[in-house]
Amino acid sequence: MNEDEGGQRTPYPVLHFLVRFGDWIAVAVALAILLVAGIAAWQIESLLAGAAGLAVAAFAYLMLRAFVEMVQLIVDMLLPK
Repeated sequence: MNEDEGGQRTPYPVLHFLVRFGDWIAVAVALAILLVAGIAAWQIESLLAGAAGLAVAAFAYLMLRAFVEMVQLIVDMLLPK
C-alpha cells in the first residue's frame, strides 16, 4: 500500500499520492463546484449565480494546480529518491 516500485515503504505517502493524482483531483473538484453552482443557478434561475460558480470553479482549479505543482517541486527537490 505505502510501498514504491522496489517494495520499500515510502516515508510520505500523501505527497506521493498528490504527485500521482493531483491533476485529476484538481479537475474533479473544479467540475464538482461547477456542477453544484450550475444546479444552484438553475434552481434560483440566475445567470449571475452561474457566472459566479464558473469563476469560483476556475479559481479553485488554479489554486489546486498551484498546490499540486508546489508539492511536485518539494518531492523532486527535497525528498530523497
